Amino acid sequence: MALLSLLTYGICMVLVSVCVRTFRSEPGSLIAAAACIPAGILISCWQLAFGEVQVGISAWAVVAFALAGIFSTYLGRWLVFKSIELNGPSGASALQSTSPLLTAVFAWVFLGEVIGWVGMLGITMAIVGLVSMSFGLQRRAATHKTAAAALASASSGRSMVWASLVVGVGSSVAYSGSHIFRGSAVRIWNEPLLGATIGAGAALVALLLASRSKWPEYKQEILANRKGAWQFAGIGVLQFLAQTLVIASMKYIPVSVAALVSMCTPLVVVPISYFILRNEERLNGVMFIGILITLCGTLTSLVFAGRA
Repeated sequence: MALLSLLTYGICMVLVSVCVRTFRSEPGSLIAAAACIPAGILISCWQLAFGEVQVGISAWAVVAFALAGIFSTYLGRWLVFKSIELNGPSGASALQSTSPLLTAVFAWVFLGEVIGWVGMLGITMAIVGLVSMSFGLQRRAATHKTAAAALASASSGRSMVWASLVVGVGSSVAYSGSHIFRGSAVRIWNEPLLGATIGAGAALVALLLASRSKWPEYKQEILANRKGAWQFAGIGVLQFLAQTLVIASMKYIPVSVAALVSMCTPLVVVPISYFILRNEERLNGVMFIGILITLCGTLTSLVFAGRA
């Protein structure tokens, strides 16, 4: 389930990198969040009609799923969309690579989850591999102009770098917090579909409240580019499925390992970017060495972290 979540998240990042060229990420993130609601309701109704709801529902489980949705969809998704605009898909996914390590620390502090030194070594290796990919990334100066050009016109080059780092790491922290809330909730109430739907609803409310002054502007952009709006809606459905899968995996493996697997998006993004986007980010040998290190670290954490 975690590996399927990784594949889905990676595809979403590449699709976002293409969509933001013609449609801004702000209304796009709102549309993506809104698309999760009907998808979640339909799938949950199917589950309720042909299955049964697991016992264990509690006020904390509902609140935790709601907070997880706000942290990931409202904070994390908005920040990662902005990071993709500033850093490109490979750069954004590499900056998010710090999320598993932060999740491991948070899980140890708040959930009492211990994965052992070998598992932590595997997570560290994977992060080293992911960061090495970001160092090997040499983007073309003309790529991803949508938000970068506007920011660069008012900022120096150094300020641009710091802004990109702050946005990328901020998305990592937000997603780490969402993993902790989901891991805590799913172990009490094993309903990842309903949990993801609750989180999507809470996140949508937060997004609508935060952007209420921009509704007329968003409406005009959506009406002017219906194709882009539908594309972001499709991305939202895919992200809902990815969230459901990673939530379900947290019932059976450590939260930090589930976060690591789902966040190793460069393993998917890099090959897709190379072959489909025609290597527009100029991927090189350092990137592929990073892939090998990441694979070794991920496999190590999967084998040994679960034992502890």
